[in-house]
Amino acid sequence: MFSIVLFVLLSTVPTASEALQAMLSDNPFPTEQQAVLVEYGDSFVLPESTDLAKYAILRQFHRMAFQVEAEQIDLLAEYIAANWEALDTETRNLWREFAGRTGLEVPVDVVTAENLTSILRYCAESGAEAPAVNISELTTLQRLHYVNTLSGEEVNSFITDPNWAVRNAVMQKSGTAAFEMYQDPSLYLRMTAAQATGRSDLLMELASTPGPIGSMALSGVGQLPILEDSLFRSKIPAIRVSSLLALLELGWTVPVDRIDYLFTDEYPMIGTITADATGRDFEMPPDDNFPYNLPSLQSVPDQILIVTDAGEFQVTLLKDIAPVTCRSFWYLAESGFYDDIYFHRVIPGFVAQAGCPEGNGYGGPGYTIPAENNTFAYDRGVIGMADSGMNTGGSQFFIMLDSQRRLDCRYTVFADIEDAHLIDDIEVGTKILGISLVD
Repeated sequence: MFSIVLFVLLSTVPTASEALQAMLSDNPFPTEQQAVLVEYGDSFVLPESTDLAKYAILRQFHRMAFQVEAEQIDLLAEYIAANWEALDTETRNLWREFAGRTGLEVPVDVVTAENLTSILRYCAESGAEAPAVNISELTTLQRLHYVNTLSGEEVNSFITDPNWAVRNAVMQKSGTAAFEMYQDPSLYLRMTAAQATGRSDLLMELASTPGPIGSMALSGVGQLPILEDSLFRSKIPAIRVSSLLALLELGWTVPVDRIDYLFTDEYPMIGTITADATGRDFEMPPDDNFPYNLPSLQSVPDQILIVTDAGEFQVTLLKDIAPVTCRSFWYLAESGFYDDIYFHRVIPGFVAQAGCPEGNGYGGPGYTIPAENNTFAYDRGVIGMADSGMNTGGSQFFIMLDSQRRLDCRYTVFADIEDAHLIDDIEVGTKILGISLVD
């Protein structure tokens, strides 16, 4: 028995010729690396096997998440290129995601169903030529990335695309598309087109739209008397904030006799913005109304349904990795807090964000919750808690519209959408109708 064990142990030790060959080739004899050390170890190491390559890439994403300079990127890029054929599809897609963000080149790949989205996204971000595709077979997200690879008038063939985000990409890349979108089915695109072409009359029409569309339209009008009137007369806090910000952007100076009036506005953001513009002090009231009667973790459902006017989404709450966040989210949802709240920020191919009661991104529930940073991957359909710094989360959450691993570990992941095919229909102004138990 002893001799067998001894044989096994000795068999892992390199022979003299193997060790010499390793030294001559400047390739240290491999040790048994662990994935966790490659990803989170004290210092960067090149993977000893291609199975560990994705962890070396993820290490760079984590540094990016916390705005720390990447390390040994040239060395890693050389390793990836030299071992490209041995890498699996997941690792290649991950490298393309990183390379698209950092301006690195990627070896050419044969297009497959598993890497098409990744390739189109990389081409859109890097300016590389897109592969030949069958447009009719592309998903919404793939069409979005594909349009972003096009230039000039090529994009105009997508101006009637059924998805608002694709049409938005057309408008961003075409010099004439905005003039054709004044009657677009999407109110957001109408508003964006009016802003792009200076149509104040159309913006004034849209300014009466409830929610973030109205606020954004009003802020683009560019007429001081109208904005001043909205600032001092509107009963809607979001309208007052939009008006004040628009006025300041136009070079407006806060009248001295109005400063104290603005400081006493019931919406504290007005005072904060005024203080910043006038160089005076203003202290925001603290978010100290933490509800100590949050439901127990056992009473929080595993699955919920988020119903919007763009579709409904079955969501799994990740209670094991974000217990406090899940308890707070369900507490707010069960109380009706999210009913009739709008998605106020949507960046196609990135995130869709909601949860601000004012619809402008400045509001919350009146309390903050601790961060529960975890290593759950920020892939498409994952839901994270928005914050303005560590331990400042509240009610605002964001849905990932594509993989964004540079957010890993930085924001609390607390939920995951079961079937994410409808999330591309969410746009600025999409309203949450309610959140409930899955029937």
